[in-house]
Amino acid sequence: MPSAITHALVGLAATRLTTGPRAPGWLYGTAAALAALPDADVIGFALGVHYRDPWGHRGATHSLLFAALVSLPLAVALTPKLAGSALRNGRALWAFLFAVLASHGVLDAFTNGGQGIEFFWPFSTERFFFPWRPIQVSPIGITRFLSERGVTVLVSEALWIWLPLGVALVVAEVLRRESRR
Repeated sequence: MPSAITHALVGLAATRLTTGPRAPGWLYGTAAALAALPDADVIGFALGVHYRDPWGHRGATHSLLFAALVSLPLAVALTPKLAGSALRNGRALWAFLFAVLASHGVLDAFTNGGQGIEFFWPFSTERFFFPWRPIQVSPIGITRFLSERGVTVLVSEALWIWLPLGVALVVAEVLRRESRR
């Protein structure tokens, strides 16, 4: 998996790209938390859940259905708070929240380790990776992450995720300024 730091950055960037500079702070926080949420499944290790179990790491919480179901009540609850925003429509907000949450599994499928992503749980427990997997997989656990391996992961994420996000943010800002002229 990419690190929780990178998943959260994707949520922050998605918010800025979708709403522009006027998004409320709580929306940035919500998107960052949602983008990292699927990795809460690592709690299962302490409870005896095996990696390859449907509720194991990169299983159900990384699925598209999980993203859809978690995003729906959030969109219903948050839509009234976004009047005047690009996400004021409930369907638009749901699509945004879904995309942010689903981005987690998509990024994980680009990593070079682990046992794949259960995108289609509960209909299938088959796990998938993309054919091209340039992102170094992050170790599970803080101690392992705070090591030389963690630095390698962050460098890989900077190249394959942070840099493209930065370019997208700069391009979006330039286009916004041009459209105001």
